Amino acid sequence: MDSRNRLIPFAAAVLVATMLGACTTATAPDLPSAGTNLNQTQPSGPSRWELVRWQQPDGSVREIPHGDNGEPIIFEFNEGIDAAQGTVSGTSGCNRFTGSYGKTETGIRFDRIAGTRMACPPPRMALESALLKAMQTPFSTVGTQPSAGSTGRQIIWKTVDGDLLQFVEREGVGKRGARVEAAGVEKTVYIDSQRVECTGVGKMTCYRWRESPDAPWQLWYGPIEGLDFEPGVSYRLRVREYQVPNPPADASAIRWQLLKVESRTRAQ
Repeated sequence: MDSRNRLIPFAAAVLVATMLGACTTATAPDLPSAGTNLNQTQPSGPSRWELVRWQQPDGSVREIPHGDNGEPIIFEFNEGIDAAQGTVSGTSGCNRFTGSYGKTETGIRFDRIAGTRMACPPPRMALESALLKAMQTPFSTVGTQPSAGSTGRQIIWKTVDGDLLQFVEREGVGKRGARVEAAGVEKTVYIDSQRVECTGVGKMTCYRWRESPDAPWQLWYGPIEGLDFEPGVSYRLRVREYQVPNPPADASAIRWQLLKVESRTRAQ
């Protein structure tokens, strides 16, 4: 049986529990906890999560990519999913995104989400638009489950519109407990005050960057994870550069994660 299909009973059980919650306080013993904390099984640290199921309020299920039918939707939490706050990055169905996150009393919220602007087939663009729109408002945690056999930890979030988004923890970039320092190198980069139009798979906007004040400008096609870029301001940044193993054909083989804004200068 496909491993993704084995996850369906978990989502269905949480949905039933959510629907019955208004009628009774009894909880079936085999249902996962509805708390927001997963620390009972793992320490804090970077973690990587894949969206494996998207159930809409009417019970229908949206088709999402899982690697066999497209690049999966991945959320990478730099401080782990249990942290009070941190930076988040990943893929949103078509493009890479970056921003910040913070825990709430009932779940999680996402802030300052920005991403690349590559063009993809219409179904993937529609899925990405729906996800980014949902991330504009906090998610409520309606179910969590520790690791079980070969399946990683799981969490189900409910959007403000009633969609249920089921994520499973994955190994790979940002694996919980991995030494992030060993995965990349630190460097200083200079970022121009304005982004410019450029062409990847489609038209998009790129940063202009260089390694020293007198070096020629180069184009940076991806995001700078953690940077809240303000047009009209040039930056000197300390970043960590990662090599991405087996990147998609339309994505960069290098990632930058912001470590420190060393200076910012407003253009005259």
